[in-house]
Amino acid sequence: MKNMTLKVPGLAIAMLLALPAISMAQSMGQSTGQSSGMGQSSGQMSAPPNKQQTPPDTKQAAPATPPASGLDPKEEEAFKKVSTMQMSKPDEVAKAGESFAKAYPKSNHLETVYSILATAYMQMNDQKNLMKYGNETLRMNPNNIDGLAVMTVSTARTIDPAQRMDATNKEKQVDDWGARCVKALQELIKPDNVTDADFARSRDGKLAMCYSGLGLSAYNEGKVADAVKDFSMATKLEGAQPDPVDLFLLGVALSTNKQYPEAITALQACIKDGDPGMTSRCQQELDNTKKAAKQ
Repeated sequence: MKNMTLKVPGLAIAMLLALPAISMAQSMGQSTGQSSGMGQSSGQMSAPPNKQQTPPDTKQAAPATPPASGLDPKEEEAFKKVSTMQMSKPDEVAKAGESFAKAYPKSNHLETVYSILATAYMQMNDQKNLMKYGNETLRMNPNNIDGLAVMTVSTARTIDPAQRMDATNKEKQVDDWGARCVKALQELIKPDNVTDADFARSRDGKLAMCYSGLGLSAYNEGKVADAVKDFSMATKLEGAQPDPVDLFLLGVALSTNKQYPEAITALQACIKDGDPGMTSRCQQELDNTKKAAKQ
């Protein structure tokens, strides 16, 4: 997702998007209806794209049961291939997903394939196709958890506070999608064919995406304390190596809320991460925060 800016005090940053994208779409389900699965400034920020480390080579579990009688064996085999591919190779996932959608345009698996495509294109920084397949996923099922997670964070990161009407509409979308996504994930029951570790990693990765998007929306709406809570949750859920963009956003929100010691800690963690796209930005914001703390 290129050519996107983050507007904070005295700062306009062009960054790239590479969001956490561990998809276990088939094994964990897609909607809340499936019991088996996942299914100092003006105070405005525009959506930053996220710079995230490559996800681990975690394969999705294959369908637990063989295809039912009457199903096309070739279609089922093609779907199994797409749904078990490693998301650390998103270009290969996207190619396989596009091929499946073209070959089987009426497949009952399209919702799952579209959600996988949206995640793959998010990992590839392809905003156009990310939004295309994210919207298609939610058109087919408004409660698709993968679709809600992807669209919550991605839409939040396209908000331009200078375009107030458009920003307001997107904030409403993000608030709705994010709230539903968090609720569904918190109520999720682990499928029997998924390990505890894989389930927690997939769930927490999606929750982090939702909280990051909600944090941006809250910040732009002037709800800085809420933004601090959301960004704090996102970085906590991201584990031992939080996304440096979320650390940056947390630092900005904390500084705006005059929680300077905590802001300094978050920004120092961002710098320590060593991400080449974020280190200088975090250092600049850290310098500004230290100056503000002395005033």
